[in-house]
Amino acid sequence: MDEKDKKEKYDPEGDRALTEAIGALVNGFPGLEEGQRIAFATLRETAGMAMFPGGGAVVESERRSVTGRVRQVCRYPFAVLCRRTGIGESDRIRVKEWLDDLGRWLGRQSVTVNGQVHQLEAYPELSGGRRLLDVSIQAPAYLYERDEHQTETWAAELAARYENIFYQ
Repeated sequence: MDEKDKKEKYDPEGDRALTEAIGALVNGFPGLEEGQRIAFATLRETAGMAMFPGGGAVVESERRSVTGRVRQVCRYPFAVLCRRTGIGESDRIRVKEWLDDLGRWLGRQSVTVNGQVHQLEAYPELSGGRRLLDVSIQAPAYLYERDEHQTETWAAELAARYENIFYQ
């Protein structure tokens, strides 16, 4: 981006595409139990799991060619939260490890779930000339919040980077 163009740019269409793709990816995690689902931006008061986008798809870099080809690299931050009530120390450790494993798996690293090794082989196709490049852990899982009823919310902060190629 040019120095004069320092104002942050967003990719609204990419935001929609990534929200869908990340939602499908997190719900494909082999660490989920049968029937378990990570909801989108909805977390019950005492228990549950949800994915929350973190402000939209931001254009990190942009290159334009004389032929009108534009290549953007965009960043889509998001968090996965897990809420539980009345858990002990060993449960806290399991929640943290589970969230960290989810982050590693999304980053295409191998994780062991129930004694089996799993690795995400490829990212899903995106719409409109976009391609998911990687997903990385921005902050390992941590205790985000504990309320007066001892309900704990654990969070893992992640970010997806994708390429957006189009012609102007």
